[in-house]
Amino acid sequence: MTSDQPSLWSDIRGLVFFGWIVAATRLLLDFVAPDQSMFIGVYFLMPLAYLYYGLKGRWDHLAWRRVAGSLIVVVFLVWFIPNLISYSTAFFVGLEHGRFSPENSGRVLAYEGPVMTILNGGMVAGGTFLAGSVWSVSLGTLFIWLPGAMRRRQARV
Repeated sequence: MTSDQPSLWSDIRGLVFFGWIVAATRLLLDFVAPDQSMFIGVYFLMPLAYLYYGLKGRWDHLAWRRVAGSLIVVVFLVWFIPNLISYSTAFFVGLEHGRFSPENSGRVLAYEGPVMTILNGGMVAGGTFLAGSVWSVSLGTLFIWLPGAMRRRQARV
């Protein structure tokens, strides 16, 4: 049985690859140019991708629930997974500057070995997943879904 609706992966692939490039660049900068790393990040650059999708009508075929659900999957893949890797890595190697400083990172568990280090990274990543979900669904509604809804309404008139 086939569907006329594209797969979820075909809908989100471009956003995920863009987000991974941004996240990887940020992690690299955290190590080689920590003073510059604050100028790049998914909170700053993903809205540009959402705006692009909205202007180009890439998701005009999607209902709001599908847009919101797709963006939550994007947030899991672009915010949670990279932040789990970034924060766990930073905690393992002892980075304590910028977003990894104890005041900023939300590190709440005392270092007790690798499991606790990964749990610390997971807790920070979980927080960014929640914040990123609100951020992405809000901006995705504004930048992607609303322009598509307006184009659909205009086409019916």
